[in-house]
Amino acid sequence: MSGDIPTNKSRSAGTARSGELALRLVSAAVLIPIGLASIWFGGWLLALFASLAAGAMAYEFSKMVRGEALPPIIIVAMLSCLVFPISRMLAVSVLMIGGAATAYICSKPPLKFSLFFGVVYAGGLALGVLSLRGHPDLGREMAMAVMLCTWASDTAAYFVGKTFGGPKLAPKDSPNKTWSGAIGAVIGATASGAAFGGLISADHIWAWGIVGASVSVAAQFGDLFESQVKRRYGVKDTSGLLPGHGGVMDRVDGFGTAALIAVCALGLPGLAEFLGAGVG
Repeated sequence: MSGDIPTNKSRSAGTARSGELALRLVSAAVLIPIGLASIWFGGWLLALFASLAAGAMAYEFSKMVRGEALPPIIIVAMLSCLVFPISRMLAVSVLMIGGAATAYICSKPPLKFSLFFGVVYAGGLALGVLSLRGHPDLGREMAMAVMLCTWASDTAAYFVGKTFGGPKLAPKDSPNKTWSGAIGAVIGATASGAAFGGLISADHIWAWGIVGASVSVAAQFGDLFESQVKRRYGVKDTSGLLPGHGGVMDRVDGFGTAALIAVCALGLPGLAEFLGAGVG
């Protein structure tokens, strides 16, 4: 009988989980409208939003690998995004390559590759979102779909994983992730993609459902990769910049990865027609 009586430890754990969920919901209520508005309007608003995200990721990455922030890679990551609306090729490429090379040259040997990678990773994910939104045919639609499906995937993974539990997806790198959560994430993102597709192109709902499933898989791979990076440097959250969510990297790694893959996919012939481009 005594095993059925909640202990102080279990009550504290339950309170902590409730508090974490509340913080996640409040943060999401603030970030989602900002993210959607920046994607919808694009241009300088999105560049500014992406720049802030890139700067935050660069701060988190440099702090994670060396215990303190390294201003040069933060500046480079932010500038690469702000320059994007002016020049989508040459200026951004020069800035990114120059910044990565500077971080490499100025770093001590054990950190050379890490900080080089930090510039490319922080700036690259944000630039992927900008590149996706800038696509001439499906930029707005695809960027909105990737954002919504990534959120749907994360939310479904969280609640399904908490509810059903089961075997771990990657016990060494991310012990909280389960196969049930991963499957729930794909189902949630597929439904979200289909619902979004129904709003813009009723004849292509199934195609947008495939987009949703693909986004979920890409986002989960991006999340697992970031978990491996955090495990290497022995951190749980990249920072506490987003209450209830950890750091910016913890939230946008999946979105950025999915956006980069979507940019490549949109280069495939016929994909715009497949998804019903030009419907509105």
